[in-house]
Amino acid sequence: MPRTIGIAIKRASNSMQRFTEHQAKKLGLTGVQMSIIDFISREENQRDIFQLDVEQEFNIQKSSATALLKLMEKRELIVRVAAPKDNRFKRIILTPKTRELLPQIKKIYAEDDQILHEILDQDYQTTLNSLNTIIQFFNAKMRK
Repeated sequence: MPRTIGIAIKRASNSMQRFTEHQAKKLGLTGVQMSIIDFISREENQRDIFQLDVEQEFNIQKSSATALLKLMEKRELIVRVAAPKDNRFKRIILTPKTRELLPQIKKIYAEDDQILHEILDQDYQTTLNSLNTIIQFFNAKMRK
């Protein structure tokens, strides 16, 4: 057992990522691709999604986001189209092929969340609030 909460959080995150990779592989995706698809599908009805949104949502560097999105485009999971107001910006849109995977992706994430509910029981909301506090604190520290 880890002796510090930081190590425990890291190990829990690694375990969850490996489990997500395992689930995503069944759909012919990587865990990150599945996460990006889920993010786009949740947000696209409220706003246009751009590479910068992916960078911010997943807290990744521009170069990493570029490589991920290029590969997803190559695999025909997304398309990038010019934004109506500014051709320099490319909106990210899910392809019909990817939209067919959405029910399975949403089911995977719902099952994952149900597992966490079962594991944490009455501590679920407290744990979620605590993790959000940790995320906000360290993100704020990095902006200084």
